[in-house]
Amino acid sequence: MTTGELLELFRVEMNDVPKPQLWSDDFIFGAMDSAQTWFTRWTDGIPDSTTPAVTDLAVLAGTGEYPLHKAVLKLRTARRADNGRPVEVCNEEDLATQNRYFDNVPGVLRALVMGMDESTVRTWPLPMEDTPVKLSVFRLPLVRITDDQAFEIAEQHHRELLLWMKHLAYSVQDAETFDRTKAADFESRFKDYCFKVKLEQGRLRHKPRSVQYGGL
Repeated sequence: MTTGELLELFRVEMNDVPKPQLWSDDFIFGAMDSAQTWFTRWTDGIPDSTTPAVTDLAVLAGTGEYPLHKAVLKLRTARRADNGRPVEVCNEEDLATQNRYFDNVPGVLRALVMGMDESTVRTWPLPMEDTPVKLSVFRLPLVRITDDQAFEIAEQHHRELLLWMKHLAYSVQDAETFDRTKAADFESRFKDYCFKVKLEQGRLRHKPRSVQYGGL
């Protein structure tokens, strides 16, 4: 299903086909974008290990701190892109227990450290050589929904986005559209759906200890 097809389905289910229509295309696409974003946030994000702008990290000799892409919610794993060897992902709190310190002594890249600054990683030790790194992450959508286009989430979830879209539609402060009860009901149903998807996906993904938070 494309976003344009979901827009038409929204109008049919909301009986908003005859003109003048209650909700504009711009409003519906905006609500759709909000629904996809909240769905990914509440289900821990879209898995991605192939989008270069998100997953390629160019570690440079002598530089120890790097920003993550703004869409990254969680950093899952890292590996050297030149030889495939794993690069450990750990939290700042783990360093002392492992007798690791930021002493500015150069060495071969061993770990990416999370949690020292928002949306950044720090290398350990200070890299002595340029090292291309490939990340595996969970992320938010990369492109806003503004027109007829493809979704970034799996097709089995497209129709359920209507729940959040209807929540927003009935939240519009207008005599013809505002309905507090319906808005609250669709919000609750959407959150329940996201919760169930999160549980289901949690059983399919790696154990929680392999995931480190990257923040926004």
